[in-house]
Amino acid sequence: MGKQYYLSNNGTHIGPYSLEVVLQKIESHEHQWTDYVYDETIGDWVMLMEHPEFSAKVSTKPAARPDAVPSKQEAGAETMKDKEWFILKEGNNYGPFSPVEVVQMLQEKTLFEYDYIWHSRMANWSRVAEVEEFSPDKIRAMKQSSDTGLAEIFFRRRHARAAYGASLIVHNNKTVFRGQALEISAGGAGVMIDNPNLQPGQSLFLHFQPGDGVPPFNAVCQIVSKQFIKDLAPRGTDAVRYGVKFTTVSQSVRESIKNFTTAKAA
Repeated sequence: MGKQYYLSNNGTHIGPYSLEVVLQKIESHEHQWTDYVYDETIGDWVMLMEHPEFSAKVSTKPAARPDAVPSKQEAGAETMKDKEWFILKEGNNYGPFSPVEVVQMLQEKTLFEYDYIWHSRMANWSRVAEVEEFSPDKIRAMKQSSDTGLAEIFFRRRHARAAYGASLIVHNNKTVFRGQALEISAGGAGVMIDNPNLQPGQSLFLHFQPGDGVPPFNAVCQIVSKQFIKDLAPRGTDAVRYGVKFTTVSQSVRESIKNFTTAKAA
């Protein structure tokens, strides 16, 4: 018997399945490339598209610029479920994905605004933030589409979130800053930091002081989003809200946060 895998399914796991069966489930849309598979060799859950054995099945290298770029009439009307988008992460190309799948990856923070994306009608790879199809207005329009089932797909989070107030000490390997937590989940947090010049992709060390029943803890994080919020600005200046994902945090801390967010949702 070859290697077997378990798949995540609404907070539980199902399986075991062979690699071929998992690929069949993805092809039949029972599971998606953003679902998680359990790898016994590393003892952890890994996103399918980032697992080396599965990413080899989806990796591809589209031309940087096709010889002939089809017109919209030639290509036909694109729908939200057409798989025509490719993404570039850490030097590897993946795809094709539908617009719905791209938005889901953005929502789940497995794809970020600073990652690159490509479509056959684009001249070159561009950052997601620069592509009109995935602007906030376009994403809101997708969510409001009458296509049944989309509301369930959009804005489905892997980790529950809850409002969370705690002071922060932030270090970027050069300088120490103060900050304030706004919300938290087992996968990351929304925070205000007294520095408007940090950028998505940067790594930070965060020390969360005690707040709302969660004990103090340390986490290595990566900035995944940045937003200026005038309403929260002191003395008329722009306040900056950063979204961060936890790249290193202890399992006991994750469990404590899960208990906290679960209690808040009850």
